[in-house]
Parts: sequence; structure tokens; C-alpha cells
Amino acid sequence: MPTFAVTPARRRQLLPLVMLTVVVLIWSSNNIASKLVLRETSPGLLTLVRFTLTTVLFHLPAFLIIRRYGAPLRRAEWVRLGIASVMGYALSALMFQIGISMTTATYASLMMMTGPLWTAVLERVFVGTQIGGQQGIGMAISFASAAFLATGGSLGEANSGLLIGGILLMGCQTTWGGYTILTKPLLAHRPPLTIVTAASLIATPAIWPVTGWMGAWSELELIWTWSAATWLGLAYLVFVAGVCSQALYAYGLRDVTPSQAMAFTYLMPVFTAFFAAIFLDEQVTLATVVCGAAIVFGLWLVNRDRARPAPRRVREVADDLDPTATVPSGEPG
Repeated sequence: MPTFAVTPARRRQLLPLVMLTVVVLIWSSNNIASKLVLRETSPGLLTLVRFTLTTVLFHLPAFLIIRRYGAPLRRAEWVRLGIASVMGYALSALMFQIGISMTTATYASLMMMTGPLWTAVLERVFVGTQIGGQQGIGMAISFASAAFLATGGSLGEANSGLLIGGILLMGCQTTWGGYTILTKPLLAHRPPLTIVTAASLIATPAIWPVTGWMGAWSELELIWTWSAATWLGLAYLVFVAGVCSQALYAYGLRDVTPSQAMAFTYLMPVFTAFFAAIFLDEQVTLATVVCGAAIVFGLWLVNRDRARPAPRRVREVADDLDPTATVPSGEPG
């Protein structure tokens, strides 16, 4: 009788794929949990409380332990990480919370699917990575589908809240794309947990004055009136979405190719729509299905072009000049 024992080598190959599958499930449910918590609070207050608790309860203690037993970050690494953290954690998180408060969870997941496209654009502008013809077609299809979904095909009749929310969510993914580009080289030389915890320590103080300007500090006393369900949702956002997913994402990203990581993002709208139907009673329309399929097809074209292996010498030169790669955007919220 044949056996199907998993060898240690095969287990090492499967582990990052399992991590990324779990991450996609968490990211999908993150939209649902955020919508539920936002029924009792404002986007600014949720961002303030969520990031402060995540940093104080986990990232600060973890960073101090890592710093004691590991090599400290160099000054240049702190500068790079500082720019990435303010852009990829702080600004991105605020845009996510405001954007999702103005849209449905399913719509938000589709807007956030455009993240790899924005990363490709940023790579072209700041790194010089070429965008091929097939990539350009794929990006045009995805962006056009996202625009149609946001406007309903007519700017004059578009839902302003949905449109602004969609723009904020795409902006959220654009800044997260910059975070991915800036931190990818650091992950090649530093433990992922070091990068995640240090990024949180930089981003959280940057969030405080912005959320204060939004009125979150004056709303702090309202947290004692939150229901048990809201506190449960916040706990999920802090410990599962805020800690587990970021750690798993960093470790999984380190050990897979961009094309492998990219494939997992195709599952997000499916999972989100499923969770939204159960917990939020959201209905999936025909336009959502068609535009969602078009966005995924465009992303597939972009990824297919980028996944083609270059000649060995070209790859070696590219690795020396540009250690970054287009990878799926993490859940910044």
C-alpha cells in the first residue's frame, strides 16, 4: 500500500504556502471585523486604539527581546524602515480605516486587489523596472474594471462615498506597495520579526497626532461604552490581524517567489464575499462579479509577464541592482 509521507524538504517548501493561505484568510476576515467594530466607533479612534494596543502589548516587548539577543539595525536601515513605516503602516492604515467605513467589505477587497498594480507602477518610477506590453494591457484591464466598479460607469451618477472610499483604499494599497519595495531588501538580511516590530514602533507614534487631528483623542472616553462584541472584534484585529498576519506574511514572503505569493491574493475577494454574506448580509451583484473577474484576469496578465524567467546573467545583474519584487500587498488595516 503506497504511503504519502512528507519529507522534511517538502515540509519546508509547503510551510510558507500554508502561512500565506492563513494570511489571506485573516486579511479577508479583517475587512469584516473592521466593518463590525466601525458600527460603534470612528475610523480615527479605531486606528488609534488598535495600533497603540498592538504596539504596547506585542511589538514593543518583542522588539526589546530581539534587540537584546540580535544584531542592532544599522542607521541606513533605520532610515529606510522609517520611511517605509510611516508610509506603509501609518498612512496606509488610516486610509484603509476611512475607506472601508465608506464602502462594503466585498467592494473594499476588490479595490485592494489593485495593490500589486500600484507596486508595479512604483517600481517603474523609483526603481526603473520595465513594464512590458502584456503587463500594460493587464494593468489597463484591472484599473478600468476598478474604475467602473467605483463609479457604476458614470462619474455624474457615482456614489460619492463609494468613489472616495475606493480612492482611499487604492491609495492605501499604493503606500503599502512602497512599504513592500522598501522592506523587501531588509528581509534578505534581517529576521522578519525584527522588521515587523521595528516598523510598528515607528508607525504608531506617527499615527497619534493625525488621529488627534481627526478628533480621536476627544473620543477616547467612549471606549468604555463599547459592547462586548466590539471589544471582541478589536481583540481579533489586534492579536490576529495585527500580530499573527504580519508575522506570517513576513516569514512567508521571505521564502516564496513573487508569482507564488501573488497567486494567493486571487482568493481574497472570494473569502471576503463569503464572510460578508454571513456576518454583514452583503449581497454580491452581477457587476461586482464581472468587474472582480476582470480585475483578477488583469492581475494574472501582469503576474504572468513578470513571472517569466530572465536569462541567468540578466537575473544576476537585476538582483544586484534591484532586490525588490512585486508581491501581494499585505493587509495594512
